[in-house]
Amino acid sequence: MDLLMVRDRNTGRFVYTERMERRVGETPWGYARRSVRREGHIRTRFAEDTLEVIVGWGTDSVEEFLREHPEYRRRDMLGDGQLEGDMVDQ
Repeated sequence: MDLLMVRDRNTGRFVYTERMERRVGETPWGYARRSVRREGHIRTRFAEDTLEVIVGWGTDSVEEFLREHPEYRRRDMLGDGQLEGDMVDQ
């Protein structure tokens, strides 16, 4: 499973998340093509300068992604990896 995320660069908040996974009978190549098309669609939809699109390959949740990539954490995050007052769409 992979996670497609959109993050506001100014606040560090994730404003959109979407889980992507291979469909039954879908080839790895078919999944890769579909994923790239979906990522392109999301990049077009969220094309503001303050937003960044991030793909978390092999990631099930934003929390898991943030544990593996602490450079994307917000400044007001608690030490245990929990977001303080942050809502994440899933």
